[in-house]
Amino acid sequence: MLSFPPMQTRRAKILATMGPALEDPAVLERVIKAGANAFRINFSHGDRTQHARYLGMIRAAGRKLGMPIGALADLMGPKVRVDAREYQLENGSEVYLVPRPGDPALAEIGISYPGLVELIGPGQRILLDDGKLEIRAEKTVKRTKGAGRKVVCRVIRGGSLKPNKSLNVPGVDLKLPVLSKKDKEDLAFIAEAGFDWVAASFIRHGDDIRAIKKFMDGLGMTTPVVAKVESAQAVENLQGIVDAAEGVMVARGDLGVELDLELIPAVQREVIKIAREAGKLTIVATQMLESMTTSARPSRAEVTDVSTAALARVDTLMLSGETATGKYPVEAVEMMDRIIRTTERGMVKDLVDISHPEGIARVCEAGLFLAATSKAKALVALSTHGTTPRILSTYRGNIPVVVACEKPAVYFRSTLYYSVHPMMIKAVKNPELVFRQLEAELKREGVVKKGDVIIFIFGHPVHTRHGTNSVRRWVVDEPSRAGSGGTKKKA
Repeated sequence: MLSFPPMQTRRAKILATMGPALEDPAVLERVIKAGANAFRINFSHGDRTQHARYLGMIRAAGRKLGMPIGALADLMGPKVRVDAREYQLENGSEVYLVPRPGDPALAEIGISYPGLVELIGPGQRILLDDGKLEIRAEKTVKRTKGAGRKVVCRVIRGGSLKPNKSLNVPGVDLKLPVLSKKDKEDLAFIAEAGFDWVAASFIRHGDDIRAIKKFMDGLGMTTPVVAKVESAQAVENLQGIVDAAEGVMVARGDLGVELDLELIPAVQREVIKIAREAGKLTIVATQMLESMTTSARPSRAEVTDVSTAALARVDTLMLSGETATGKYPVEAVEMMDRIIRTTERGMVKDLVDISHPEGIARVCEAGLFLAATSKAKALVALSTHGTTPRILSTYRGNIPVVVACEKPAVYFRSTLYYSVHPMMIKAVKNPELVFRQLEAELKREGVVKKGDVIIFIFGHPVHTRHGTNSVRRWVVDEPSRAGSGGTKKKA
């Protein structure tokens, strides 16, 4: 009947990125045991065969460990990248951008967007690999061999340029479609494979999200979309983006290239505030424990960065290269887990004030208030479509929220929500029977004992269009349920 995973006391979730460092199933399982709640698969790298294998590994590890582990597909989006070769760029040297695969021997760097060579003028800054490297355009000339043109550039800040790294041209509107041919093919694959979330890259405004959803509708997809905020244009249109998406990710890599670095903390706070007030998922990403890619210990500044995000009560903190290609993926997750737990121990406020436009939010708030005043050990929500756990998570309560899910999609999606612990149940028409079974399972897991209070939030009658509309106070092992302080509210 029930599938109850081990409950974490940590409230903020950890999203780890899949990659070569996690290809050993034993390492993947250790990362999950260390605290990873879900995994990101980056569609900017690898192919669909690899992506399918990674998703299969994630699902298999979750089943083996008896834990809900989510999967997020991160689309490449309208992002310009260099080709699949490696280049050594020396300060002051001359290099060339070409609209085809490049040649390191000729200092020709291939780019994924051929039209870019026509948009770059003399003096234009060009940033590579999230701004780690910089070149500057001097002129555009016709290539000596073959048709087409190339941009002559001077290396300002050199180093090793790895394959498929990003290329940014600050201040230039590249006018790329929000979905490339590759993105559309990837979405068809994602729909068939069954990912839990889709992250949309380089979103400029709400219409980009609506265009993506329209294409997804044609595929029969209802997968929620996370908009990655990673450009100055996205920051300017933030409210419209939040309104259109189911979640937002502060993608600080490209954002730090597009904006002055000192602006990033304020932008991060603003994104989190607006998204949470709208009841949307919040994720903070990029370079959170970057030094742990090569070191077993993070820097003091990175520890503070993770703690600051936890203090802001974001739903999810993400690790990128630390788990995808790093030498210490398990240690990185363990470290992030410890930092978040330590930070959360000092957070005493029970609920965050949020004014949601959705009617069921009033029922969720009533349940959380009753849980706080009743000193309940757990709040349990019965969810059919996944709206209730999303709303409950935005109040950032300190009490564990158990979400009893009838659908696998809701079960896996809820792995990214703040303080939400999903579990699977079979669809039933008698809530009383479900309550008794949930009570027994919570007792077995040591979450509650005789005399403890549980607050239930559910829809009554079940399986109707009314959705979540009821709150009930439940005392564990109480002989009679009559007079137990039940209350019922209509949304």
